[in-house]
Amino acid sequence: MTTRYLMLEARRAYRNKRFLIFTLAMPVVLFLVYVQMYGKGHINGVDVRAYLMVSMAAFGSMSAAMSAGSRIALERQSGWNRQLRLTPLKPLSYLVAKAAVAMLVAVPSVVLVYGAGGLAAHVRLAPQEWAMSAVGLWLALIPFAVIGIVIGYVASPDSAQAIYPATFMVLSLFGGIFIPVEAMPRLMANLAQLLPSYWLGIIGRSPLGLSGFEWQAVPVLLAWTAVLTLIVVRRYRVDTARA
Repeated sequence: MTTRYLMLEARRAYRNKRFLIFTLAMPVVLFLVYVQMYGKGHINGVDVRAYLMVSMAAFGSMSAAMSAGSRIALERQSGWNRQLRLTPLKPLSYLVAKAAVAMLVAVPSVVLVYGAGGLAAHVRLAPQEWAMSAVGLWLALIPFAVIGIVIGYVASPDSAQAIYPATFMVLSLFGGIFIPVEAMPRLMANLAQLLPSYWLGIIGRSPLGLSGFEWQAVPVLLAWTAVLTLIVVRRYRVDTARA
């Protein structure tokens, strides 16, 4: 049941044209534009083209992961959640499936931007660097999948349409996705390190730089995931009690 539900949810996401534009097409276009504008030099020992590649892959995959979870608001309004409770699908399986769908639909964003990096922008990395960067970036999306689920449970369908992009833009702008932290004022740079989006970019870039893997990212992302998961479980129980 969980596997079939997972595939159903993934197909629903990919039928959404707006989803495809903002999570697949836009990151690739932005990456190619930025490479033409700023594609020379290095940032912290990382080739600017590779740096931009990771940033735009993070942008697209973060958007995909969050938007997949935020669909819950529509399902709650339509009564889809109540219908699911009449099926063998257990509550925990439902929440895990939602997070898994968010992670699944984020994969093409990473693949397409990295593909554009290698084929169009001529980013040159060792095979293990490609693999470690892409897989690390994807795994670091877990808290963003949960953020989308939180939005789906705390917001109405109308307000979710405003809360989701606002949350996404705050995380992107202040977490170093669009603006390198190195270019921020010191206070903003320090605050950026509290956001999961900052560590998402760090994990994606760590295999490409000179400093090695930033292990500090792991406890930060785990803490975000744990706190957000507690919020989801609480909201799910409240929602169930009202049904």
